Amino acid sequence: MEKIKHSWSPDGRKKYDRIPVAEYPSKVVLGIQEDYCNLACPMCMVHGTNKEPSFNIKDVATSVMPMENIIKIMDEVKGSSMISPGYFVEPLVITNIKDVLRAAKERGVPITMVTNGLLISKTMAEFLVDHVSVISVSIDATTKETLVKTRTTSRLQRIQEAVFLLLEKRGSNQSPRITVNFTIQDANRHERDDFLQFWIQHVDAVRINEMYTYERGADNLVVTRDRTPCREIYDQMNIDFNGNVLMCCVDGFRQTNLGNVFRDGVYNVWHGEGFSAVRKNHEEGNYDAQQLLPIVRALGQLHYF
Repeated sequence: MEKIKHSWSPDGRKKYDRIPVAEYPSKVVLGIQEDYCNLACPMCMVHGTNKEPSFNIKDVATSVMPMENIIKIMDEVKGSSMISPGYFVEPLVITNIKDVLRAAKERGVPITMVTNGLLISKTMAEFLVDHVSVISVSIDATTKETLVKTRTTSRLQRIQEAVFLLLEKRGSNQSPRITVNFTIQDANRHERDDFLQFWIQHVDAVRINEMYTYERGADNLVVTRDRTPCREIYDQMNIDFNGNVLMCCVDGFRQTNLGNVFRDGVYNVWHGEGFSAVRKNHEEGNYDAQQLLPIVRALGQLHYF
C-alpha cells in the first residue's frame, strides 16, 4: 500500500485520505477444510494446545468448501488475485488439495502456500514445484528440543529435508519462490539469530515475526510508529469454508462477517458495505469501531531478510 496523506481530527485522531481500492484483492485466502490440522502448535488459537479452552473448531467448521465454489472464485479473480489455500490449517491435509492446485494452474491463478513441511514427500515436492508460485515452510526452531516446544513435534530433520527437497526439485528455475518462517516466542527466542544465519544461505527469504496468542495479543510487541490503516483490508480477502468473508487473517474464532461470496461474488463483497465500513473507520482513525480492530497492530511486526 502506497504512503498516504493524513490530517488531524478535532479530538486529536490522525485521519487519512481515502485510500484507493483495487478492483479485486491481490490475495484471496480460502478456508477450504478447516476442522483438522496435523499439528497442535501451542501458538495456534484454533488447533493449538494453548487455544481458548471453550473454543472447538469442529463446532464451527462443519463442512468443506465445495469444489464448484472454489472454481467459481478462481474464475472471477484470475488475472487479479493470488490464492492461498488454508486459513488456520496445514494446507496439505486438505483432502482435495491437488485438485485445487490443478484447477488454479489451469486458470493461470498463482498459488501461495504456508506449510509445516511434514507432508512433503519427493512426489509431493515435485507436484508443489509444478503448481505453486510461493511456498513458505514454517519451522520455528534450530533444534528438535525447541521444535517440540514450538510445534509439538521433534521431526525437525523431516521438515528441513522438505525444504531442501523443494529446492532440489526447483533446480535452477526462478519459480516457485521458497521461503522459511520463524515465529518468535519464549521457547525459541535464543535460536533466532542461528536460524536466520543458517537459512538465509539456502532460501529466497526468511520471515521472522512475533507470536499472536488467543488472548489477542502479540508477545513482546513494541509499536515504534503511528498506527496506520491496516494494509490487509485493501489487499486481502479471507473466505471461510461456507463463503463468509472474515475481516482479519487472525479471526480464527470467526467473530466477523463482511459478506458471503457464494451468494454475492468476490467483487460485490470486496466493494460492499462491510469492507467499506471497516476501511472508512480505519481512514478516520476509529480503530475500535469493530471488535477485532484493536489487535490488528500486532500484524505489523514482520521482518524480512
